[in-house]
Amino acid sequence: MSGMAASTVRRRDQFAAMLLVGLVIVAGGLVLLRRTILDDAPDPGPDPRLQRDAVLFDRFAARRERSEEDDRLSVSLRLRTSASVSLPCFVFVVARDEQSTPRTWGAWPKAAEGPAVSAGGHFHGATPTTGYPVTLSDTWERVTATIPEPTTGGSFDTVIIYVVDPGGRILLSRPFHV
Repeated sequence: MSGMAASTVRRRDQFAAMLLVGLVIVAGGLVLLRRTILDDAPDPGPDPRLQRDAVLFDRFAARRERSEEDDRLSVSLRLRTSASVSLPCFVFVVARDEQSTPRTWGAWPKAAEGPAVSAGGHFHGATPTTGYPVTLSDTWERVTATIPEPTTGGSFDTVIIYVVDPGGRILLSRPFHV
């Protein structure tokens, strides 16, 4: 009987080993099937409106205009999104004279002075709705701003373009030398 008992134990061990190998093969097949299904599904990726380069610019131009009444800096550029999404946002243009003492600055739109641009000429996005409202898409949108030049001292030498979302998050901040 002891030979028969050893044979039964051996068969039971072989059956358990085959069952374990079968379970490993089935589990591997399920993992492979799951990966294949997930790889075929489109990757949603991050929301393009939250990407660092969500807003693109093109054709920046700044020129000084003089008249008998006043001198002004006229700034124009084109903006669009980097993806096919609709992006409501606000545009601010801050012009600064970095060479004068005290430094002078101006902002467009005029309503931005105070709520969105500090007394020192620095932008903060606490009140984005004081900017120029625009809804950007994947087609170019022209933005034109006019800022009066300072009456004392020099003239503006730097222009900074800010594009912010309705929550005040800066989507584009780009300085330009004039």
